[in-house]
Amino acid sequence: MDRRDFVLKHVTKAGRGIEIGPWVNPLAPKSEGYNCLILDVFDRDTLRQRASEVPDFAPRVDAIEDVDLVGSSTHIDLLVAARGEAGMFDYVVSSHNFEHLANPIRFLQGCERVLKKDGVLSMAIPDHRGCFDIFRPVTRLSEWVDAFVENRESPSIGQIFDDRWAYAHFHDNDGEKIAFPRNSPINKMFTSTAGLDGILKEWTSKSRWALEQYRDAHCSVFTPASFELLLRDAAYFGLVGFEVIDIRDTDGCEFYVHLRNNPSARDNPPRDYAAIRTELFRRVKAEESENQTSVVCDHLNHKIQALNDLLASKNIEIEERKALIARMDSTINAIHNSNSWRATSPLRKISITMRRLLG
Repeated sequence: MDRRDFVLKHVTKAGRGIEIGPWVNPLAPKSEGYNCLILDVFDRDTLRQRASEVPDFAPRVDAIEDVDLVGSSTHIDLLVAARGEAGMFDYVVSSHNFEHLANPIRFLQGCERVLKKDGVLSMAIPDHRGCFDIFRPVTRLSEWVDAFVENRESPSIGQIFDDRWAYAHFHDNDGEKIAFPRNSPINKMFTSTAGLDGILKEWTSKSRWALEQYRDAHCSVFTPASFELLLRDAAYFGLVGFEVIDIRDTDGCEFYVHLRNNPSARDNPPRDYAAIRTELFRRVKAEESENQTSVVCDHLNHKIQALNDLLASKNIEIEERKALIARMDSTINAIHNSNSWRATSPLRKISITMRRLLG
């Protein structure tokens, strides 16, 4: 199965759905017989114009389909309600959109209102261990709740700063990358200070532009277990009504999530939920330790290399001293074998005897 098969695992062409922000790579295109609406912040003409300006995307311009719902995915329910179609969809598909949402709880609640009971939300989400978020900590539920209580519509200046502060690049023989296989060598990850000063000044000055200007960022950072923990706890607190169908472990730089719309999931956790969330916390630590182990191993490898370099330099020093001793031995032997050395032998004996007598 390829990534498309994993994302569309619970999607059929007979069902009716919505795909969020596919741009040049729709997973459930109308052109292939899917009964699927497209939601995006831009209309088709704008998307085509923007794609034509990006060399990597220009050849895919014709794949961009008509946008049926123009607006923010955070308000998917309002866009659908305006068409009089709330609760009439079998699935919602999202690929690398969820992590950009400033208000994930609001989005999930909107999807509940859009989907039929037992409808499915299918998502591909980047694992921060395989992308430019690798040096950022995973998102806490308090961050989601804070955004929900504030009714946040766009990334906060703090989230924008975090997105730039720890932005990483992976360097290998193929050049610089911002997405890479999980467990890639940590010593090939690099950060930059470019632009940090400006963002900090905007933040601390609380400039009107900084607060009102929309700029994109990864507002949330996940591993598979950290996402599942957030989702299950959000349901436990009655914030969302989704239950987990399955979450497939990271493949390359992303993992796949399938959630079922089930209102009874709110405030109705399994009896053994304490054990479930404890295990999830442990899995989060285990997932994070993969990179920590890599860091430790990399540090030890540097230490070993330094010791090997030191040993090599000492060996060179020893060989140089051996060569010096050999040259001195050769010189001494030459003196011993010379006529002048034999002729002065009686004088050296008298000198030695006198030193002993005077000693």
